[in-house]
Amino acid sequence: MLVISGGQTLSTLASPGYIIKNPEQMVNKFTITEEEKAADTLELWHHEKISELKTFLKDYDMTSISTSELRIVGRRLFESNVINSRALLMFSEGIKALDNKGRQPNHDVKFNAIALFNERLEEQIDFFEKNPRIARSDGAADYLQGMVRANHVINALA
Repeated sequence: MLVISGGQTLSTLASPGYIIKNPEQMVNKFTITEEEKAADTLELWHHEKISELKTFLKDYDMTSISTSELRIVGRRLFESNVINSRALLMFSEGIKALDNKGRQPNHDVKFNAIALFNERLEEQIDFFEKNPRIARSDGAADYLQGMVRANHVINALA
């Protein structure tokens, strides 16, 4: 918050976003290596749905994806009922960078979404463990479940 003469304050919305600590991470506890398990995770039992999603996703690399691309993938997954609105939020936020007007800058900068989602989830779990009152608040469990779902799906897509 900036203090302006006369006691007025001006807050800034700018944030550099989430800094991925392990940007080379390709494998974590959510990693799926078998196509059948990935389809189950994505809840795609119908062959046609799997083929459509594979065709759509062939141009996206979850280890090198931009916020713009991640938003497109998230929207498609949401419309296909693969993820809920809480998980869609993770996809839409991307790296979580904001300019001073609260908009997402650098939409096309690539990052590793597998590492991002995993690290954000681990930090959220740690935060809830240190703040049990917040963890028990309305929506906290739902938010965490959305993060878990986003991690399952991003790894199934990889």
